[in-house]
Amino acid sequence: MSVQISESNLNISNPVTGEYISSIPITTNQELQIILDKAVFAAKTYNYSSFSKRKQLLKQFRRGIVKYLDDFIKIIISETGKKEVESLMEIFISLEHLQQSSKNLYNALGKDVRKVGILKTKKAWVEYEALGVAGIISPWNYPLILTMCPMIEALLAGNTVVLKPSEHTPLTTQLLKRVWDEFTKEEALFQVAYGQEEVGSTLVKSNKTDIICFTGSTAVGKKIAEVCAPLFKPVILELGGKDPMIILEDADLDKSVEAALWGGLSNAGQTCISVEQIYVHKNIYKPIVEKLSNSIKKISAGPGNKHLGPISVDLIKKKINNYILEAKKESEVIQGGGDEGCFIPPTLVINPPLHLKLLKEEIFGPVMTIHPFQDEEEVITLANMTGYGLSASIFGKNYNQIYSISRRIKAGTVTINDVLTHYGIADLPFGGIGLSGIGKVHGREGLRAFSQQKSYLSNRISLKSEFWWFKNRDKFGKFLKKWIRWNFS
Repeated sequence: MSVQISESNLNISNPVTGEYISSIPITTNQELQIILDKAVFAAKTYNYSSFSKRKQLLKQFRRGIVKYLDDFIKIIISETGKKEVESLMEIFISLEHLQQSSKNLYNALGKDVRKVGILKTKKAWVEYEALGVAGIISPWNYPLILTMCPMIEALLAGNTVVLKPSEHTPLTTQLLKRVWDEFTKEEALFQVAYGQEEVGSTLVKSNKTDIICFTGSTAVGKKIAEVCAPLFKPVILELGGKDPMIILEDADLDKSVEAALWGGLSNAGQTCISVEQIYVHKNIYKPIVEKLSNSIKKISAGPGNKHLGPISVDLIKKKINNYILEAKKESEVIQGGGDEGCFIPPTLVINPPLHLKLLKEEIFGPVMTIHPFQDEEEVITLANMTGYGLSASIFGKNYNQIYSISRRIKAGTVTINDVLTHYGIADLPFGGIGLSGIGKVHGREGLRAFSQQKSYLSNRISLKSEFWWFKNRDKFGKFLKKWIRWNFS
C-alpha cells in the first residue's frame, strides 16, 4: 500500500518495496480556508492579467521542471512504482501539453469577432474571461500528467488554482509546487491542499471555488456533480472508461495485436483509456486470439526489467484479482508472468459470458477480454453496452466502414489504427460521455472550459436614436414588414 494515514499525516511508501519515503501533513480545514482566501485575493488581479504574463509564468515553470527532471523521475517512480520509461513519458507529455497550450492561448481565448447580420452599424465580439478560483482534484495513476494538464489550462485561462492531489501520490505535486514557487515567485496563484476525501469535499463545496475539475472514479464524480448542481458551479469530470478495441476483418493482424498489448497493459492497465474489451471479426478471431495469447505469455509484471510495474493501490489490486477469479470459473484465461506482492500478471480472458462483472465495470488493471463479432450491428451493440464512453479504437483498412462504425460508437474520442496516442496531442480535446463524465480538457475546448464566455456589442457608427426605438416605432414597423417580405420569401 502506497499510503498510510496517521492522525495528521500522509505517510507515503514505495508500493513495490514497501519502503517508507516521506510524510506530508494533512491540510486542516483552517489551513484550507486560508489557502482559499489567498486564492480569492490573488484572483482579483490575476483573473485580468495579460496573456503575455500568463505565458511567461508558464514558460518559467516549464524551465523549472526541466531543471528538476531527475528529481521528477525519481519521485514518480518511488511513489507509483512505474518503470522509468513510463515516468519519462509522463514528464514529456506534461511538458508538451504546457508548451502547446501556451502557444494555443491567443487562438483559444483571444477576442472572437462575430457577424452582425443586417445591423451593419454595429460590431459584436466574444471574449473569454477567467472564472475565478479553480479547484482541481487529481488521481494517483498519473500523478504528473493528470495534475499538470488541468492546472496549466486553468492558469492560462487566468484562474488561480487550489489543487488536491491523491493521498496515494502527493509527493509529485509537492515537488511541482516547490518548482512553481521557486521559478515563478507567484506562490498564491497555485496552491496545494493535502488529504483524503474530507479535504476534497470541502474544496468542492466551498463558495470560494468557481469551478471544479475532477479526474477519478465515476462514483466520486457523481457525488461531485450532485454537490455542484444546486450551486450552479461548473464541473469538468474526467471519469472512468471501459474502452473497446474493434478489429475488423481486413485489419493488419500483427499491428492489431501489438496495439492491444500496448493499449491494455501499459502502466499495468492503470489508465482510464486503457483497452479493456477487444472485439474481433469472426473470420480472424482465432488467429488474433492465438497471437495475443502467445504474446501475453511472454510478458511479465515485476520489479527490475520486467515489462509491467505494480498496481499502486492495494484495494485496486484486490478488486482486479476478484475479477480474474470470477473469470476463471467460467472462461479460459491466459496469463503472463508475475503474481506476487503488488504485481498482477497480464491477463487475457477469452470470450467470457456477458453477465460477468469484469465486462460491466472498469477493471483498471492489466486485464483484457476478447470476443468475436459477426457484423457491424453486433459490434456496435457490444461496444456501447457498458454505459461508459471515454474512447474507442478501430483497426482496419476500409475507411468507409471504419467511419460508419465510429459515428455510432458512444465515445469522446475514436482512434483509428492506433491506441492511447490521442491523449498526448495537446490540441485535441479530451473527455467522455455517459458514465465517463462531462466537459473537456486539452485544446481550445480545455482552455475555454476554465473560462466564462462573455458577449459584447458596440456601435460602429453612433446614431442619436436607433431605428427601432420608441421614437421611430411606426416607421420601423412599416419598413420591417416590407423587409420581411423581400428578404425571406
